[in-house]
Amino acid sequence: MIPSKPTTNPKTHWLLYTLLALPFILATALWWFFPPFAQILSTNIFQYKPTTQHANWLWTALITFYYTWFTFLGVGVGGLLVISAWLARRRTEKRSADFYPMVSFVIPAFNEEKQLPKCIESLFKCGADYPGPIEIIVIDDGSNDNSYEVAIASIQLNKKKYTPVRGKVIRHMANLGKIEAVKTGVNKAFGQLIAIVDADSWWQPSVLKSMVEYMHANGKAAATGYVHPSDGEAEDNPFVVLQQLEYSQGLGVFRCAQTLGNAVLVVPGALGIFNTCVLRSILNDGSLISVAEDSEITLELQKRGYGVGYLSSARGGTLAPLSFTDLWHQRIRWFIGWLHNTLFIHRDILSERSWLSLLLWYCLVAEYFGAFVEFSALLSFPFLFWFAPDRIMFVFNLFWFGSYALFVGIVFQAMALRFAYGECNHKWLLYYTPFYFILWLVNLGARLFSVIGYSLGYRGRWRSAKEKFW
Repeated sequence: MIPSKPTTNPKTHWLLYTLLALPFILATALWWFFPPFAQILSTNIFQYKPTTQHANWLWTALITFYYTWFTFLGVGVGGLLVISAWLARRRTEKRSADFYPMVSFVIPAFNEEKQLPKCIESLFKCGADYPGPIEIIVIDDGSNDNSYEVAIASIQLNKKKYTPVRGKVIRHMANLGKIEAVKTGVNKAFGQLIAIVDADSWWQPSVLKSMVEYMHANGKAAATGYVHPSDGEAEDNPFVVLQQLEYSQGLGVFRCAQTLGNAVLVVPGALGIFNTCVLRSILNDGSLISVAEDSEITLELQKRGYGVGYLSSARGGTLAPLSFTDLWHQRIRWFIGWLHNTLFIHRDILSERSWLSLLLWYCLVAEYFGAFVEFSALLSFPFLFWFAPDRIMFVFNLFWFGSYALFVGIVFQAMALRFAYGECNHKWLLYYTPFYFILWLVNLGARLFSVIGYSLGYRGRWRSAKEKFW
């Protein structure tokens, strides 16, 4: 049965939505009062009296532009997203389903012999906790390792522990790519719902039941949950720790906020569940051409008018890149794929009057155009210092503004961790906030590279290293 297209939700009390204006009121107040306050601090604490030399108009304009950009983006937009995520969490309906339909897990795999056992076992545990029937379908996409044999052995082993769960392995004799592997699994599935799971990911036992109940209660054709990045072991790799901070912001806050306007942008491969008829129609109606196929499928769902949801309490894990090289190539694929989806495949969404269009425009301006703004800010610091009317006061003020930015970042990160893990300093992650600047630089460089590469005709590709599939 195909879910009905979402109707307009009853209006939340107007007092709640006045909260959305508060971050911009705060940002305006800080924009206006903090510069003189910083100068007072420098004068009284450092006992330094600034010179009265007049600043060059271009110098003043640049300082004002960068200060305005970072203040309203960090405090205004950041606060708006936090409040939106909070409102969305309050609005989410949770109740038992009238019935629990059959669910088919589809696992596309290419050279994943080391990760498949953990993935398959976690899905068998989900099946044991789920009141309805499930099946697990592994598609070995022409692997040249022992993925096929490992998948069969893992299914046979877990069948002995979890007898109600069925499983099978389908083999492509040649590597056809992830999309073809997913399509094979979806077309062979018997379930009314299909859960797509990357081979290097795993689900918590209660995820499936809660996701089905969430879709039933909220009329969604697809849904996702929180994905925890991990190294599969102690989780002490510095790149993994930084990605945990990033995911808590991107999923715990931003993706949760997207549900307020039914505008979830991505149902990721690590954790996603779909109505079978809708997903099968998208896969078989045309060829998916983006290297970010999860974004392409999600935007197609949105364009057809189907509800896409996010349930923060539904948890899974995925292996994250462990080195700079793997992280860099992952981000290039993500960003190139996003640009391809937004500017070419689904560019018609940009002209719509919808929350989805607004979010896509926000990402284009704040993240991709913003990458050039932030890069120019880094390059301009030496020149701003050199042409400052009072270089000593410039350094003092820079110290106060840096402290202020760090404070805002820590507050935002604490809220993100609270939304993602239920506590503001989950596993001491908050203490790593000052080092998030490293990952910010990686993303900044990758976005610049992606924008330039996309404008020159590069559309991305899968790699066969750790960076997941193809």
